[in-house]
Amino acid sequence: MADGVRPDHDSVQDILNSSHASWLSYASYSDFRYPADLRSLLGRVPAFPKNSSQAKEQSSILKYHQSFSTLRISGTSLWRTSLGECELPPKILHHDLPCGFTNAVACHFSTSCPSVNWLTSQEDGGDTDNSHLTILILAWAYILSACWVELQGPSTRLAYSSEGRERQMANPSSEAIEIHVGEASKQSIRWWAALLAPGQGWRAEIDSRAKVFQSPWSVYIVSSQRFVIRDEDIGQIATNGRDIPPSAEEAVTHLRQYCELHAIGDQCTAALAAALFFPWKNNDNASIALPMPKPRQSPSAAKDGPSLRSIYIDGSTQSQDHQLPYLMTLSCNVRGLRALLSGSFFESGVPCNLVGPYLQPIFAIIDPLLARNDLRKLATIMGRRQPTIAYLWLGAIAMGLHSSILRSVRSGLFSIEPHAAAWTGTVHSFIYGLPQHINNTTEDEISRADECRLLYLTASESHQRYPVCPWPPFGSIPLVQTDIEVRKHAACTGHILHYISWHWDTDDGGSYEDLGYDPTVTPVYPQRTTNCCADLATSYQAENFSANELVSEAATRSIFGWLRVDGFPSSEKHVFTHDWLDTGSSSEESLCDDDDTPTTELSDVEAWLDTLEI
Repeated sequence: MADGVRPDHDSVQDILNSSHASWLSYASYSDFRYPADLRSLLGRVPAFPKNSSQAKEQSSILKYHQSFSTLRISGTSLWRTSLGECELPPKILHHDLPCGFTNAVACHFSTSCPSVNWLTSQEDGGDTDNSHLTILILAWAYILSACWVELQGPSTRLAYSSEGRERQMANPSSEAIEIHVGEASKQSIRWWAALLAPGQGWRAEIDSRAKVFQSPWSVYIVSSQRFVIRDEDIGQIATNGRDIPPSAEEAVTHLRQYCELHAIGDQCTAALAAALFFPWKNNDNASIALPMPKPRQSPSAAKDGPSLRSIYIDGSTQSQDHQLPYLMTLSCNVRGLRALLSGSFFESGVPCNLVGPYLQPIFAIIDPLLARNDLRKLATIMGRRQPTIAYLWLGAIAMGLHSSILRSVRSGLFSIEPHAAAWTGTVHSFIYGLPQHINNTTEDEISRADECRLLYLTASESHQRYPVCPWPPFGSIPLVQTDIEVRKHAACTGHILHYISWHWDTDDGGSYEDLGYDPTVTPVYPQRTTNCCADLATSYQAENFSANELVSEAATRSIFGWLRVDGFPSSEKHVFTHDWLDTGSSSEESLCDDDDTPTTELSDVEAWLDTLEI
C-alpha cells in the first residue's frame, strides 16, 4: 500500500481490471431468461407461520409485536460457531418481520412505466399492447393475502367491499377497458371485478389489541379508470347474497384459467415476483405506479405461448410442497430483501480500501443501460451475476426499486441481514458464511479479517453485533496485540458462522422450529472471475478517482470503527492517524506498549489461559 491505508496504483489497477472483466462477462449475454426454478431461492427459508394449535401438534399461537402502524412477528436463529474440536457455544440471533400494516399500498395506473414495459413484451416479440401485468400483480396480491388470512387463524377475515359489485356492463363506454375472462363462473367474475375496483375491492384484516391491521400485500387503487369484466356469455355479475371471496386455492384456479386463456405464462411469473415487494413498499409508506392494463381486444388473437410454470401455482395451497408460504416469509423480510439485492454486488475478495475501484467499472457498464431504460439488459446482468436471486431482481425492477438499490450501492451503502443470506444460500458479508477455517495465522500475526470473525464468533466485549460494513479490513496484526479471545482461538480449526435452524416465537414464551423449504441447502459463494474471458477488455482506466476514494474511505472507516471500537494498538498508528480514519477519537492511551510485547498483567492472563482446556 502506498501509505499503509491507501492502496497503491498497481492494486487499484488490478481491481479495476478484474471487476471490469467480470461484469463485462455478465453483460456479454444477450438473452434474458425468466428464472425457471425457485428451489434454489427458497433454500432454507422458513414457511410463513400458521397461527393455530395444530402446527407441530403443539400450541403455536404466534407472539405479535404491535406498534402504531405495524404488526410484527419474531423468531430466533441458531448458528454453530465451530465445526472443529473447539466447543465454542452457538450464537442465537433475534429477528422480526412485518406481518401487517394499518394501511394498504396506494397504487395508480400509468401509461408510461419503463420498469415494466419490457416485461409485457417478452412473449410477444416487442408488442406492449398486450399488457396484463398489472391485472396479474393485483391477482397475486389477493392470493398472498388470502393465504395470509388462512394461516393467521380466527382473528382474521377476508371480505369484499361494495366497490366492484357492478363492474361489468353490456354496453361499456369507450373509455372502459375490457377484461376478457373466458368461460368464467359468476364467482370468478365477481373476483376479477373486485381486484380492479377503485379503492379497495377486498380487504384482508387481522384484529390485534383493539386495532385492525391489513395484510402486507393489501392494495388501494387510486384511479378513476373503468374496467369491464367480460365472459363468454356477456352476462351481469350475480350479487350472491353471501358474496364470499375465494380462498387462495380457488383464486389460483381463476388466475390459471385467465393466463391459459391469454397465453401469458411469463407475465404471470413476473407478476408474482413483483407482488413480493408490496411489503417493502408498505414498510416505506410508498405508493406504486403500475402500467395501465392493455389487454388485446380478443383473447382469440393470443398466440400459443408458454403455459404457467407449475412450480409457481400448481397444487394445493395447503400442500407441504407448496411454495407460497415460503415466498411470503421472504417477502415480509424487507431488510433481508434489501440485503440480498445489494449483496449481488458483494465480492468476498475485495478489501475495504479497494471498494471504490471495484464498484466503478460496474457502474460504467450499468449506467448506460439506465440512461436508455434498457432494464431487460439490467435484469440479464443481475441474473447472470447471482442466479439464485435472479427472480428477486425481476420483481424489484418491475416495481421500480432498482433505482434506490443501485443508488445505495454506488455510494458504498450495503445492507446486511444474516438470515436472508443463510436462507437463500448466498453471502453478502465477509463476517459470516465464508468457507474457511480460522487457521491461516503465522506464529506472530493474524489477518484483520480473521480477527474480526473471531471477535464476533466469540462475542467479545463490544463486538456482540456483526459489523454493518460487509468489506473485510486489509492487512494483518501481531497476534500479541489482539483481544484475549482472539489469541485463545486463533489456532483453532473450524471456526465459522454456520446456520442451523429458525424458531418462531410463540406467545407462551416458547418457540417452534422450522428447518426451511430445503434443509439440505448449503451456501453458494460468489465466484470471482478475475481471469475470465480472455477476449474481453483487460485494461480499464478509472474516472473520477476522488469519488472512488470517498467510497473506499467510508468503508475503511466503518470496518475499522467496529474492529477498533476500544482503541488502536501501537502497530496501527499509521492507520488511526491516516486522514481516512483520523477523527480525533483515538489516543495514545489506548495503545499497547511500543515494544509490541505483552505487559506483565497480560502475561499473567496468558499463563492462566494456558491452563485451560480449549
